[in-house]
Amino acid sequence: MADDKIDELREKIDRINQRLLSLIADRQDVSVAIGALKVADGLPLYSEEREAELLKTFRSDASRLDLDPDYVEELMQVVLKHSRAAQRRKVGHGS
Repeated sequence: MADDKIDELREKIDRINQRLLSLIADRQDVSVAIGALKVADGLPLYSEEREAELLKTFRSDASRLDLDPDYVEELMQVVLKHSRAAQRRKVGHGS
């Protein structure tokens, strides 16, 4: 009985994982599009102020959702780091 429930829950996690990956891919596509617009306008790719604002919002949202803000910040820092790398790879090596 417990095995059936575990299998069911694992299948649910697998579906959630696929949605997460799809959302990360979508986010990266939008990030690259933003990077292209910034390069075209001569703007730097990286904005320290924007990232600080995002991290503050992530922490606040994490608390609201009963998640550890440190965990969410760490996770999102990785997402942001790789978004910047994708921008540099695909649209230019700006700062």
